[in-house]
Amino acid sequence: MHRAALVAILLVALGLRIGYALDPADPQLPDSRGYARIAQSLYQDGRFEQRGDFVPGEVQQSSNFSPGLPILVDGIYGLSGGVHPELARIVLALIGTLGVFLAYLLGLRLGGPVAGLVAALVVATYPALLEYQGMIMTEPLAATLLAGALLAFFRAWDRGGAAAWALCGLLLGLLAMVRPEYLLFGALVPLAAALAARARGSRRWGVPAAAAALAFVVVVLPWTIRNAVVLDRLVPISTGSGKVLYIGTYLPAGGDGNELRQELLEHDPSLRRRFVSELQRPTQSYPWPLFSQQFPPAEGVGAAERLSTRLPLQRVTYLERLLALVAADRYPGTPTDQALSRMGRDNVRRYLGDDPLGFAGMMARKAADAWKEGPRATMLETGWRLWHGLVMVAAALGLGLLAYRRRWEAIPIALLALAATVLSAVLIASPRRVIVILPVVAALAGTAVAWAARRLRERPAAP
Repeated sequence: MHRAALVAILLVALGLRIGYALDPADPQLPDSRGYARIAQSLYQDGRFEQRGDFVPGEVQQSSNFSPGLPILVDGIYGLSGGVHPELARIVLALIGTLGVFLAYLLGLRLGGPVAGLVAALVVATYPALLEYQGMIMTEPLAATLLAGALLAFFRAWDRGGAAAWALCGLLLGLLAMVRPEYLLFGALVPLAAALAARARGSRRWGVPAAAAALAFVVVVLPWTIRNAVVLDRLVPISTGSGKVLYIGTYLPAGGDGNELRQELLEHDPSLRRRFVSELQRPTQSYPWPLFSQQFPPAEGVGAAERLSTRLPLQRVTYLERLLALVAADRYPGTPTDQALSRMGRDNVRRYLGDDPLGFAGMMARKAADAWKEGPRATMLETGWRLWHGLVMVAAALGLGLLAYRRRWEAIPIALLALAATVLSAVLIASPRRVIVILPVVAALAGTAVAWAARRLRERPAAP
């Protein structure tokens, strides 16, 4: 019965994911289009750039994108002999189905067969994760890699050995290439390997630690060297952290990108005029005026100022260009991502000094926002929102049960949850960070359900 239930869940997971891959969301998210363009450029030109058709104003610099997913899709194109995005989505659907099985294995380890089935069912049917399977996005791939890395970590801790720790380091390196926020865990795993070896009384504690570190570095270092050559500075994975740090720490806008755009343009008329002039001017990145489809050409003295007074702020969606202007004003001659990163650190110092309570309140609200509901509009529907909340409450209970039993597995899981919470507080608060650890969350929720089921079975029958 147990195996039959698992097979049924996996078949449902596979069918749903293939269905979304064959009938993708329309329109695609800007990030999905960006990853697809980069993958196509890698395949056709060997360059990590965005080529082909795109909507003006949505495009950020290619170095902001993590390279893992485009490299994988480029490999799929190479094996298939052409640019086949549908095939790429199908392969990602297969990887997502593997993530469902890994969620089962996590639940099985933490809480037994019932916990494993609950975990698999949650991940198999989670609507937002399914929608991402209809796009070229990092979330399903990262969720699978994270679940695999955590299972490899548990196995290495249990059994030891350089090969087991090397596998864990390798998977964490691949995960960091897909989601750079997991770079820190690549440094923590060698430390854990050394501690595990010493706890067993081994004098060769440096061997497993070196194996984990070497496997991680082998994955990440080539791209770091590539970035040093192309960008002329040290960038381990991508440059996108500066933007999200600046937006996430800007207190007047509450750490929200749309509110930041409104705040900057409403309170700085000079910036607003220059921004409109910038959008009207053809550039190397955009070989046409961005407003050519929306407004007639504005010519003559004061044209940009006149246009800026009648331009509805809600039409101004080109946040990347606006941030580039702001960064150039604050730190002239500095690359935009570096300038925004410095501006983000400036925000932290300023608001901690001027309004520490307000800044702390914003951090707390953003941290809570990342967990209280799932990404995508589907998850805002009442039923799915309630379901998401129940899963999160059950997961918190499951983590508490693990800690109460003094099971050491609670420590790395708590660190993953803490990392997602802190990053959401400091950077842009996004449920997409939480969805990456959904297999772990589902395994914890399954642990709580399995515990409750056992307690019900153990209750004495009423006389």
